[in-house]
Amino acid sequence: MDVEQVGDVLVIKLPSRLDAVGVAAIENKLSETTAAHKGKALADMSGVDFVASLALRMLLTNLKAVQSLGGDLRLCGLQPQISEIFRKSRFDTLFKIYDDCQSALEGYAAE
Repeated sequence: MDVEQVGDVLVIKLPSRLDAVGVAAIENKLSETTAAHKGKALADMSGVDFVASLALRMLLTNLKAVQSLGGDLRLCGLQPQISEIFRKSRFDTLFKIYDDCQSALEGYAAE
């Protein structure tokens, strides 16, 4: 997991496999990082090619935690198969999802 600050947005590049091992490796760091930032966060999922239900739970938990602090967690770069999982699980109704990081950053800037 790589973290970069772009303006006032925290951009978090997620690893390629968000299975049980992948989630365990980043879950605490992701929670701590987004909670400490308390603002706009963007999960770059452009390199993610596998998500387990644990990953969905982790993302939703972080979304709720960040929103309770007045921030937001948005997603970008979902591969077609990942996008389909989000659509079928209706997670696409919970998150603002963008095609790429640039459009997500522009979405934040427009507010």
